[in-house]
Amino acid sequence: MIYKASLDKLAKITSISVTLLFAFMAIFLFPMLQQESFWVTVLTIVLIIATYIISLGYSPRGYQITEDMLEINRLFYNAKYERRKIEKVEMLSNEQMGFAIRTFGVGGLFGYFGYFSSKNQGSMLWYATQREKFVMIHLEGNKKIVLTPDDAIGFVSDLTL
Repeated sequence: MIYKASLDKLAKITSISVTLLFAFMAIFLFPMLQQESFWVTVLTIVLIIATYIISLGYSPRGYQITEDMLEINRLFYNAKYERRKIEKVEMLSNEQMGFAIRTFGVGGLFGYFGYFSSKNQGSMLWYATQREKFVMIHLEGNKKIVLTPDDAIGFVSDLTL
């Protein structure tokens, strides 16, 4: 089964705003290529493009459940988890999740992915596209991943079969 993962309103606004900001910065920086700050300008443009491409490439696009695997679909490298290593699957409300802080990752540009931590849930790896409909998957070794499929109930039902 394949499950969609739609961006929430904040992620859409953030993605559009950052795209426009980066485009404006690149247009503004190109005239500076003729000046003394050539290498600084080139480096800045490269970092802007790299940030954008990496964020886009590793953002979750959806989730796929097969007989043996749970797969997080992304443009670059799909993350894969063996179903036999899943110990527990649960849906969490915003209250149960608590206030999550991004410790290393992306917080809005094409989704919310990377490492997050909350007082209620501790450290976890997010592959999320919204800030609700949380599905927490507990893996062997006390690892936790958080997904946000559009159909969270169907997803949990299919994953726990």
